[in-house]
Amino acid sequence: YIKDLMNKNDSLRSFPLAAITGHNLLKLSLLLAAVDPSLGGVIIAGGRGTGKSVLARGLHALMPPVEILDNDVIAEKVDIRDKKYKPICRNLNPLKPDEWDAETQNILEKYQNNISETVIPSKVIQTPFVQVPIGITEDRLVGSIDVAASLNSGEQVFQPGILADAHRGVLYIDDINLLDDGIVNLVLEATGREQNYVERDGLSLSHPCKALLIATYNPEEGVLRDHVLDRFAIVLSA
Repeated sequence: YIKDLMNKNDSLRSFPLAAITGHNLLKLSLLLAAVDPSLGGVIIAGGRGTGKSVLARGLHALMPPVEILDNDVIAEKVDIRDKKYKPICRNLNPLKPDEWDAETQNILEKYQNNISETVIPSKVIQTPFVQVPIGITEDRLVGSIDVAASLNSGEQVFQPGILADAHRGVLYIDDINLLDDGIVNLVLEATGREQNYVERDGLSLSHPCKALLIATYNPEEGVLRDHVLDRFAIVLSA
């Protein structure tokens, strides 16, 4: 089942990390960061064609799938009205209820009270691999109000950004030196605290963002601020 899942998501089509010659220290650093993402992020410096992105994607192909809450099944079994329920978190761990947002906790309480089942529905997905586009907006990164859903429900509905999508996965930034400084600061702040705090547009909420941060940059295309380099645990050249 696991192999079928990974085949379906094309992870086995990534160039194998073990097949990359050289870069032994860099490969070891990536593996250590994957084992314990709390060590800090990894940044890879190098010119074009040095295999920076290949190394990052090769590492992702080695990472095991993760078990997450199956929100669709939960909402379907609880109440037809809750099908519009949109959690502010992504990839929540069924075994860590302390990470769930208040709405998810309420839904699960209703689920356990109304349904004679003790096992919370979950599903297995491939470890997320989320790339931050160069031209990304702050709304898309941290999340914003879902206008259509808010109009339908009559109350503010939060639309999670890619920081939520990257929870329990890999957050990859290619050419971080070309990314807007404000966006870089938001990414470093969220991954450093392992929590994304949203205080905007009348919203005040937070969700977990425990992601392995991998970034690359080409020194020939621009310098990278020392402040940014200091926020990464491992800085190596490809």
